[in-house]
Amino acid sequence: MATSEALLVGRERDLAVKLVGGFAALVALAMVAAVVADLVDAPVAAVLTERVVPLLVFYAPAPVAALGAYARCGGPACLAVGIVPAVVFAVLVAVGTLVGVPNVGGGDALLGSLTVGFALVGVSGAFLGYCVGVAAAMAADLLGIGSDDSEA
Repeated sequence: MATSEALLVGRERDLAVKLVGGFAALVALAMVAAVVADLVDAPVAAVLTERVVPLLVFYAPAPVAALGAYARCGGPACLAVGIVPAVVFAVLVAVGTLVGVPNVGGGDALLGSLTVGFALVGVSGAFLGYCVGVAAAMAADLLGIGSDDSEA
């Protein structure tokens, strides 16, 4: 498969699924841990809600998408990384509301608009990261660093 096709469509399907699924699991674990820590008044709750969750939701999609593009996971997988935090947030709020978890889902902001805002930020960062990863992969191919011998 040509390098440009591998970068756009993806050559590593298994790696792409692991990339998106692993990132989703990490974001979900951090968000659930933040909610649980807040419910039990753990001292780590502030660290999770003020440092870890914003890092994963707003800043992590760009480098994760860059790594995915460099590994030739394809554009769809890399952009899916940007949607992951919004989907995990929406599911967490919906489940928390249905189950009746205190301080989850009862805010003034509409779930839809907040989820769309998270998705826009995440996809924007993931697109930027994807572009950086594609540029790095193409530069590495030009320099012969880590090139795939089966593409001859």
